[in-house]
Amino acid sequence: MKRLFILLSMFGMVFILNSKSSAEPKPVLSEMDMQFGFFYSSLTPHGEWIQVESGIRVWRPFHLSQRWRPYLVGRWVWTDEYGWYWMSHEPFGWITYHYGRWYNDDYYGWVWMPDDVWGPAWVEWRYDDNYIGWAPLPPYATFHMSFGIRFTTHWNAPARYWNCVPYNRFGSIIRYRDTAPESSVRRFIRTGRSGPQYGIERDRIMNRGVDRAIIERRGNVRFPNTEIRENREQSGERLTRSSGTQRSDRIEIYRPTRDEMVRSTERVEPRRGERNLSIDISKVERPRSETRTSGEEHPQRNEPRTVEPQRDPGLQRENQQPEQMRERPSQLQEPRQQRDTQEKRRELIQRYERKQNPSPPTVRESQQMRTGEGRQNMRSAQPAKPSQERRSESKNERRRSDR
Repeated sequence: MKRLFILLSMFGMVFILNSKSSAEPKPVLSEMDMQFGFFYSSLTPHGEWIQVESGIRVWRPFHLSQRWRPYLVGRWVWTDEYGWYWMSHEPFGWITYHYGRWYNDDYYGWVWMPDDVWGPAWVEWRYDDNYIGWAPLPPYATFHMSFGIRFTTHWNAPARYWNCVPYNRFGSIIRYRDTAPESSVRRFIRTGRSGPQYGIERDRIMNRGVDRAIIERRGNVRFPNTEIRENREQSGERLTRSSGTQRSDRIEIYRPTRDEMVRSTERVEPRRGERNLSIDISKVERPRSETRTSGEEHPQRNEPRTVEPQRDPGLQRENQQPEQMRERPSQLQEPRQQRDTQEKRRELIQRYERKQNPSPPTVRESQQMRTGEGRQNMRSAQPAKPSQERRSESKNERRRSDR
């Protein structure tokens, strides 16, 4: 009996423990975890995630030098498919230089804000006679498949954002000593010309940048085409040199699909920041959840993520103007009728003034008066003058005869 009681008590304890373990809640993944779970797990070994505001997380890399800037440790290569492609030499560069935006905060320093649109690089360009420069785009810059890059607020990249190198160093592996000093960068920003930005060619994002012919001519360098190939087996990016069977250099890249981005269930606990970012979060548009398959070159967007056409008052007026003209033709004709009546009234007033105040003779009339015909007309118009002279002469003769 005692053994039976012991066995029953043991089974009861096991049942209670199992019920408690099953009742424990599983970790809940936030919306950011679900949207960028792949980025979180891939970038955590190389930096820290910081919760700066509610729903806003940024990533900051480890072990940065004071002179470090985004898009500095690496090189530029030319691709016919995507234009200028940034080949990073940093372990996190295959994500942070092809997705998202960089921002230099006053407190945290350089931080990266994730986004879901892939590009060959996200920079703005400038150039002059001596230097060519590029700066990372801020979170204020958003990309649209319809018109390219658009800023949600006024933005001028400060001097600390720019990487400026001579033309003959562009395309080589960039070193700190290759970049221009800050004084030259400030002068470069004032006098340099802005290069073309981004566009769409054959449903692909094209980083046009500075014209390749200009760089080759001024730097006495050549940029052969480099092929871009998708690699679905291993993450990262790798550059393979041309060989006997391979005609040109090739870059193998890995771009996670939307399913792969949200497939990661690893929960990353970001560090709570001491203060908010100095950026205006209200002007930063957040990425939307969008579907993407592995065969797509870019995510298909049903709606733009910045200033949509229906929100632009200028576009509204242009679109509504033809409809208003069709709906209200009588209102548009009224001003024309008023102008016609005013012109007729003005003509009548001018005619009346001419009759009341005749104008002096014209040049043609004065010339006619100088001719003989004009003089005869003038004599016929004034016949009294010669008759009066004759009468006066006859009176004088009578007086003389009377004397």
